[in-house]
Amino acid sequence: MDPIYVYADVDENSYLRLSELLRQGKLAKDKNGKTPVQVQLGDGNDFRNGGYIESFDNKVDPNTGSIVMRALFPNSDGHILPGLFARLRLPASAEYPALLISEEAIGTDQNQKYVLTLNSSNSVAEYRPVKLGPQHDGKRVIREGLTPNDQIIVASGGMARVRPGMVVTPQPAGAPANDAKQQASTH
Repeated sequence: MDPIYVYADVDENSYLRLSELLRQGKLAKDKNGKTPVQVQLGDGNDFRNGGYIESFDNKVDPNTGSIVMRALFPNSDGHILPGLFARLRLPASAEYPALLISEEAIGTDQNQKYVLTLNSSNSVAEYRPVKLGPQHDGKRVIREGLTPNDQIIVASGGMARVRPGMVVTPQPAGAPANDAKQQASTH
């Protein structure tokens, strides 16, 4: 029971992609050189860290087009019991540098996602369309539309209070708000 094995069926295409990344040494490794995975139980709570890929079966099931993967997880609290339904999150790509921002900074304009940034003089809000990636540790990956040097706006009181072209008085994130002026936090 501690540690505990968690078995999962991995489709053939995912297995081949994962296998190639493993062969090329492009997947993230933990301090012991293992490929980390996360588990989520049937209650739908957040994914738990700490497991790693232990092995794959030696054949693909021709009826399902999948292969069985075995992962090993610490289970000192006994939360994972044999027979429980579990969902595993596997690495699907090589590690890459990513720009992460708070979900609060992302707005929706019909079907377009956007953020507001500060202009070059740091005084006017500018509309910036973005392409979103997956969530990671409570933040959102930005695939396109921002650079690491951009100052994004998260308005105190909500994004509805700040519009593109509006003059703002920026404050670093965590600074006390001043109700007399339009305030914005930058990340």
